[in-house]
Amino acid sequence: MTGRIAIIGNLNIDLILRGIEQMPAWGQEVMGTGHTAASAGQAGTLAMALAHLDLPVSVVSAVGTDPFGDQILRDLGNAGVALTAIERIPGARTAISVAVVRPDGERAFLSDFTPLDTYDRVLVERHASLLADAEIVCLVGIFCLPNYALPEMAVTLRTHQANRQTTMLDTGWDPQNWSPETIVGLRELLAATDLFLPNLDEARAITGLSDPAEAARALTTLGPGTVIIKCGHEGALGLRGNETVHAPSLPTEVVDAVGAGDSFNAGFLYAYTAGWPLQSSLAFANATAAHYISRLTDRFPDTATVRNALAAHSATPLPND
Repeated sequence: MTGRIAIIGNLNIDLILRGIEQMPAWGQEVMGTGHTAASAGQAGTLAMALAHLDLPVSVVSAVGTDPFGDQILRDLGNAGVALTAIERIPGARTAISVAVVRPDGERAFLSDFTPLDTYDRVLVERHASLLADAEIVCLVGIFCLPNYALPEMAVTLRTHQANRQTTMLDTGWDPQNWSPETIVGLRELLAATDLFLPNLDEARAITGLSDPAEAARALTTLGPGTVIIKCGHEGALGLRGNETVHAPSLPTEVVDAVGAGDSFNAGFLYAYTAGWPLQSSLAFANATAAHYISRLTDRFPDTATVRNALAAHSATPLPND
């Protein structure tokens, strides 16, 4: 193993409209206070956040041959992400999400992932050697990949578990609102997952349980040895074996929460690869996300920045790297 992290998931442009007080009715227009076209997708944001924490990372994905595809490859490459497994779809557009952000940082999305229709198990298997060389294989943004079926994803993760690699899953929100068929497919996928990092809304949708600790316990019975539930301004809850830990969020002014969960995931994976205790891992992840959501530029912190933030606002001790 090289210690690298390989990410299977979606790349897209996030067109972020900020300062939206309320959604327009049909036929109406609402004015915002700013906008950004950012290279993103769950795979893109996670990869750039990991690279800024000096973790070697590669992405298995696809973009179009349009200017948005050029932008994503340029931004990921500048961050230090390996690009060899990102395919370009001839003549195709790049996927896009329109993120509408309220003044308090809360967000909603409108997305077109049809350019990712060619993303399937065959695409992933073309990069089997790269994936086999990673210490951790992450699967993210699964509902943005319409032709990569949940049972096929489960086969992918089982393959890497059998290779003694760690598998990580972050589903994202299901636009079809978690049908019974989807829940059945997710159970199979979770059986092949070592680390599961949903947010609280996703954990509730999958388990039907409102309490984060109860939801985490229910999720561990489905297979993951570690479940981390992201609870927004209330911090995060982690469950590993008999250990349950809650870590409060760091005080921060929320400017834009788009990608907050992915930056949290990066912070947690940094601590996980270093073998840190669960409490320290959650604290580091919370601080990584807090930095990210508090600014519009230079959003991805390095390890020193995260450590300094925790030293200023948290009593949780961090191990040495």
